[in-house]
Amino acid sequence: MVRMDNKVALRFTFISEPEKPVVTVQVPKEMLFQEALVLAAKKQGKDPSILSATYPAGTPITGGTVEKVIEQGTNIHVIDPSVVGT
Repeated sequence: MVRMDNKVALRFTFISEPEKPVVTVQVPKEMLFQEALVLAAKKQGKDPSILSATYPAGTPITGGTVEKVIEQGTNIHVIDPSVVGT
């Protein structure tokens, strides 16, 4: 059973979209960050396999647990290369 105090809200901003939609997911801190990204991508109707995530300053998020990622903050930028043409 997951205790509620062990959860954190991650705010994913899809910055490659013109409207810059935001998806917030509440996940356990011990969850792998990649799994949280998949949840956010599915809420936005995106293919998570092509997305990349960065901190707002542009530093790539390479993986690890949600707890490790939130040491730098709970705001995440998501880039869809198919939209930006990279």
